[in-house]
Amino acid sequence: MRQMDMEAANKKRKWNTRRSIAAGVITLVACAVSLGMGRYAIAPYDVLRAICDLFTGSDTVSDTMRHVVCFVRVPRIFGGAGLAAAGAGFQAVFANPLATPDTLGVGNAASFGAVAAILMGAGRTGIQSSALFCGIFSVCLVYLFAGTGGENRTLRLVLSGMIIGSFFSSMVSFAKYVADPQDELPSITYWLLGSLKNMSWPLLLSGAGWILAGIVILLLFRWKLDGLMLSEEEVKSFGISVHGFRFMTVAASSVITAAVVSMCGQIGWVGLLIPHFCRMIYGGSNKDVIPSSIVYGHGIALYYSIRNSGSDPYKFDWSATFFNSAC
Repeated sequence: MRQMDMEAANKKRKWNTRRSIAAGVITLVACAVSLGMGRYAIAPYDVLRAICDLFTGSDTVSDTMRHVVCFVRVPRIFGGAGLAAAGAGFQAVFANPLATPDTLGVGNAASFGAVAAILMGAGRTGIQSSALFCGIFSVCLVYLFAGTGGENRTLRLVLSGMIIGSFFSSMVSFAKYVADPQDELPSITYWLLGSLKNMSWPLLLSGAGWILAGIVILLLFRWKLDGLMLSEEEVKSFGISVHGFRFMTVAASSVITAAVVSMCGQIGWVGLLIPHFCRMIYGGSNKDVIPSSIVYGHGIALYYSIRNSGSDPYKFDWSATFFNSAC
């Protein structure tokens, strides 16, 4: 019986490896396709030459083609991976498949930071910085309200997150009420709906460090996340500091969420649905779910990049808004 179980486990591991390789190959192919599609169509060979020119300093393609590929289309494909990883981390920490990157109110707080910056007339950098700061600050408030000791720590964290999230949500509503309906309110409404169209290298680079740091932490410690599904006594018997490890995972996931929301608004459904999809394919182990969530979340961003590549740059993205509202 034990030998049969080991054979089944090895077979499942091989299938997961093949699926991961296939998903990675498909993602790379989709990257190449998305960079060439659009109102300004570019051949795959010219896409490769444009990217090489950026690093070598050569001029094998026109300046317009190099700008479109490297500074307009490339930044758009990096928006979904972080939210999917953060969603998988929150679901593991709270042992709840309905947990999302906004469970602790990070998304609402980041949205308030962006709205406040818009009301003050700040530029894109100011909006992003304000959103990132408020998102991280909200996590500190959640832990302050939840306390450091006692029982039911996870429940207190969730309840504190709901309180903080509701507070910042009401502040966003108040800001929309006092905003100028001719100038500020349309900008606030459009930003809150979330979109990948406004991604650019300055925005991406200013938040990439936070996103990469959070993803690396989740990847390095994904083996221990399965232990959080057990009771605290059982987890401690494995030599794992429950509170410290939970705080590290929550902090990493929250930083990712705040950074992504500060760049492209709230696209919270990615962090909810993608980890579920990966569990259906790879099983419930986080050592497979988190890296696969990163790949498939990246694929979702690619899908929207390809789907909207031929549309009018000022056309509204109704599908993303529908998914945001439904989820």
